[in-house]
Amino acid sequence: MEKRHAGTLAVIALMACLAVVGAVGGTYLANRANSQSDDPSVDPTPSRSVTIDPASSETADPDSSESPEPSESAGEAEPRTYQIDREVYDALSLSVTLVSAEVTSGGKLRLNVRYRNDSLIDWPLACPTAEVDRTSSQVTLSDGRTVRPENSWCATTRPGKSFTLASGAEATTWALYPAVPAAGSSFDVTWYDFPVIEDVRLR
Repeated sequence: MEKRHAGTLAVIALMACLAVVGAVGGTYLANRANSQSDDPSVDPTPSRSVTIDPASSETADPDSSESPEPSESAGEAEPRTYQIDREVYDALSLSVTLVSAEVTSGGKLRLNVRYRNDSLIDWPLACPTAEVDRTSSQVTLSDGRTVRPENSWCATTRPGKSFTLASGAEATTWALYPAVPAAGSSFDVTWYDFPVIEDVRLR
């Protein structure tokens, strides 16, 4: 009986040994995988599963030498004359109109303002001194900067003098500012004691 079952017992013993080895080996591999995933220096994700979107990588690249094209409205207005035709004052047949804005190639802005007398009597007007005149008007740009004129019609032709605008006559005055608003951006104009002209644009 012992001889007859000796082979069977040997087979059972061998299978038991293999089961122990398999269990120990499986436990070792599981612990090794866990230890690799806990190690920040090891990436358990296979490299073939990592995908890169070329479009997103180009957009997010901080070292890219290409910069986005500036919008057209971000640049200075082109040197030319822009028609404005905004009413500044109109009462008792006396009117003041911001007629146009001239942008020079030197980066300056000249505003042309027309006075018109449609009443039956002369219109008495006066120019302040040149020093005062350069603080009597201003352009307020969209970024909040205030720009005063560096020259004007009054400071050039009649500083500190009074004159009259005859019935039925008109006269055009001007002021020159050392700054040009960005193309398409709004700006405000303060012209002496008249109401502020808001949201003026060069287009």
